[in-house]
Amino acid sequence: MRTTLELDDRMLRAARALAERQGVSLGAAVSDLALRGLEVGGSAAGATGAAPAGFPLIPIGPIDHVITDDIVAEFRDEA
Repeated sequence: MRTTLELDDRMLRAARALAERQGVSLGAAVSDLALRGLEVGGSAAGATGAAPAGFPLIPIGPIDHVITDDIVAEFRDEA
């Protein structure tokens, strides 16, 4: 599918370098990088269940709270 993207300069450089190393088009390199991001992020849309280093990811449920600096400080002070 053809589409137009606005890429961060660092992302464009990384995609171009990957495309050159693998001998593929820039679009194929961008797709590859995006799919890798899905795998690392644990998205249900394409996760493999393993982090890049090969360690399994531990699935978590929906995040219904935020851990703030104040909460961390409170627990640190109790220790």
